[in-house]
Amino acid sequence: MNEAVVAKGGRFLEAPVSGSKGPAATGALIFLCAGNKAVFDEIVDSALAAMGKASHYFGSEVGYGTRAKLVVNSLMGSMLAAFGEGLALAESVGLDGSKMVEVIGQGAIQSPVFGLKGPKMLVKDHAPNFPLKHASKDMTLASAMAKKAGVEFSVNNQAESLFRKATEDKELNIADEDFSAVFELIHKESTSEYSRKRKAE
Repeated sequence: MNEAVVAKGGRFLEAPVSGSKGPAATGALIFLCAGNKAVFDEIVDSALAAMGKASHYFGSEVGYGTRAKLVVNSLMGSMLAAFGEGLALAESVGLDGSKMVEVIGQGAIQSPVFGLKGPKMLVKDHAPNFPLKHASKDMTLASAMAKKAGVEFSVNNQAESLFRKATEDKELNIADEDFSAVFELIHKESTSEYSRKRKAE
């Protein structure tokens, strides 16, 4: 796309974002930019500032913004997968899920993602902000990027496998729901009494 635009005499700046519906609605997106520096400088304090809380420039080579987004989204997916397994374990051994979300939110491992998604996950509310199928796609692309770069990426690869399986599960039919819906596959694959009861609800 960059080459096509430049060939016609235009200037190109890629600007993928970190953030979904909520940050978009409140002007709190994070722009991950690469390409024409002059364009970036012209719009960083106007157009980008109107839509986002931060803008980062990764250099003149188009593609680096996308690489940054894949790093962010793969980490977010891995975190959510681990969080989902933790909640499933907590409830399966008799702990109150809501109380555990509170505990996690008070410690060093607290994350806005956990605080936002946790309460909804517990009640099967996966109204889409970032669809599962898109999260799965980004994690697959990140795995390929890591393999090409020669980076050990086994934690993400395991989470990517979980997301891909959840996306492809026809019985659950959750590909278009929020990426937090991977929690439903975690319970489906679990054999605890709690998971069995939850699946029957």
